Amino acid sequence: MKIKFEGKIHKVKEVQNYGYLPMLELEDGTEWYIAENREQAGIKAREYWEELVQADPAEFAYVVGEKTLIAWALGQFAGPGNTQVKSLDDWLDLWLNTPEEHFAGYDGQEIDIEILSRNLYEELGFSFDPADCTAVIYRWN
Repeated sequence: MKIKFEGKIHKVKEVQNYGYLPMLELEDGTEWYIAENREQAGIKAREYWEELVQADPAEFAYVVGEKTLIAWALGQFAGPGNTQVKSLDDWLDLWLNTPEEHFAGYDGQEIDIEILSRNLYEELGFSFDPADCTAVIYRWN
């Protein structure tokens, strides 16, 4: 299985399909999350955080801070980081437009895929036309 991005062809050693997005391990040992497109990546990033809120509210409170949660409950602008919003739902929606902040732990960058080999395309089960690749990847390590 092969993938081309940034003008270079890379061999895929393994595809891991657990979690919110598939992860590719390349032969050089780097790991990359891959999504069918940027929109899908944003949806999956939002799902991760929404599920954390439900599954482990204490951990989520630790991540965003109690002051932020209180401000949101009062309808005030707050939030971890630079972007301030008025509610938890608004904060969760931010992930729809910034999936790289969740998935690209290495460098925070989103990279467009140029070409996927047919066998990798089939392994991932993507629905776009292989001749019109819309996939994106995010380096994890």
